[in-house]
Amino acid sequence: MRGSAVLLVVAVVLTGLLPSAPAAASTAELVQHLDQLVSSFPGGAGLWIADPNAAKPLYSHDADEPVITASLYKLAVLAEAERRVDAGQLHYSDVITIENEDITEDGSFEVAGTELTLDQALEAMITISDNGAALALWHVLGADNINATLRNVGINDFHVFVAWGEDANVATPRAIGTLLTLLAKRQLISAAASDRMLARLERQQINDRLPAELPEGVVVAHKTGNLPGLTHDAGIIYTPSGPRVVVAMTWDAYDADAYAFIANVGSIVYSAVLEPPANARYEVPRTTLSVDVGSSPRITVPITNAGSDPWNVNGAGSYRLIWEMRDSKNALIATSPVPIVLPGLAPGKSANVGVVLAVPQTPGDYKVTLGLADANGNGLAKLGAATASFQVRAHQPYIANAATSVPAILHRGEASLLVTKYTALPTAGTTAHALTLTWRLIDTKTSRSVAQGSIALGTLEPNATGDFFAPLVAPAVIGSYRLAYEVREKNIAVTETVTTNVTIVGPRTYPDDEGGRTPPAITITPPSTATPSPTRMRFASPTPGIVPSPQLPALPRGGPSPTASP
Repeated sequence: MRGSAVLLVVAVVLTGLLPSAPAAASTAELVQHLDQLVSSFPGGAGLWIADPNAAKPLYSHDADEPVITASLYKLAVLAEAERRVDAGQLHYSDVITIENEDITEDGSFEVAGTELTLDQALEAMITISDNGAALALWHVLGADNINATLRNVGINDFHVFVAWGEDANVATPRAIGTLLTLLAKRQLISAAASDRMLARLERQQINDRLPAELPEGVVVAHKTGNLPGLTHDAGIIYTPSGPRVVVAMTWDAYDADAYAFIANVGSIVYSAVLEPPANARYEVPRTTLSVDVGSSPRITVPITNAGSDPWNVNGAGSYRLIWEMRDSKNALIATSPVPIVLPGLAPGKSANVGVVLAVPQTPGDYKVTLGLADANGNGLAKLGAATASFQVRAHQPYIANAATSVPAILHRGEASLLVTKYTALPTAGTTAHALTLTWRLIDTKTSRSVAQGSIALGTLEPNATGDFFAPLVAPAVIGSYRLAYEVREKNIAVTETVTTNVTIVGPRTYPDDEGGRTPPAITITPPSTATPSPTRMRFASPTPGIVPSPQLPALPRGGPSPTASP
């Protein structure tokens, strides 16, 4: 039989041990609303509000004030019990007996002699705040062991009473916030133990404080506490922006005022749009990267600290770069094997960061998304931190270098000559390859394809260099477009995709074509109205004697030629 004890209710606050600290947070709007709420509250209040993934609290007020915990001490009892379950020293099926000394005037729901399994006792202690189950567990576990576990996990300002009437359960809002932060990060005792504790706290049945003004269905893992003049609630609210640790401890106020105050705290925290712990801008490739399947290409990404706080080199306040790759169906294909440590950067400063991708063996188009993570590798996108994406096209190793000359002006419906200069690469092997040129015509305003086709080029021989000649018949459209083309073998790209600008105009015209130089019109007069041609006049031959004939002396035949005059 365990020794009896006398319950002493201490309805005072241990003040004056530490000075009050001004509120501090990273989000001005949240601070403003909570400051106004605290200033209008008729009693005393200690608040600790944090993002478990951030190095600093979002808001604190009198966070280092030692306060009587009321039933919040049961969080420490829960942690010690789960530690022993993890260690195999206790089992959920072990029997706990409620003794007379465990029964209190208020808040005990079993009679002396009641036997509960460890699991049942923990459930009653947390979900309905059963004092009988809690004190039975306190006796079994031992206050010294409970306090040692708190110290071992780094919580020093949380003390569970050792003997009734000699001391009290005391903690600061910061200490309880630290316990809940470890719990939210699944680091209290172990990940498995944290999951069990969170599930039990989510089954809380006393929901008249932090959850009271939240939308239906919001998950809150929390524990309440009450004593005359003291009203508390502490837990984790799962907001759309991520989990928020909220500790609200009040004193010297009427219960109704304290309940309304704590409910308002929960509502303000839930609805606040908070600045993420860190933010960044990324300069990622703007065009699709073509890479070999199964390769590990390295790209350099300039990253700028776009937040309001500097990034540390290591520890709290340091950050990492993570990436993921998804296929065209949004299925996750690959992630960064380890977070990439980012350098310390002041706000607005930039650094070049190398990223090595793991390209899958399957050809196709993939989307790579970059984002920030905290020092523990937890992604910050869910907290509002920016991300950036770019496209990667994985292909079989190219077998040729090719450069195609495309006229800048094409004529609708007519063929233009394309000349493709090529060089076979070693990856072409020792066999011949039948190649085609595949093209797409892209509207520059909508980025949509308006026409596409393919043209047979010829056969690529091993180690060959030469020219392919092929006709490209322009589509039946007019205007300026982008022409994207690549060389393929059996519908697999074997060269890089190239894009060029082209203008498609009307068909070509020539001098004797319609629309060219037009000869003058010829008018033919109908026979019925034709004018008779005039009679042709003949000229008379000249009369002999009228035209004189010159008389020339006869030259002797066969004689000597006349001598030229000097």
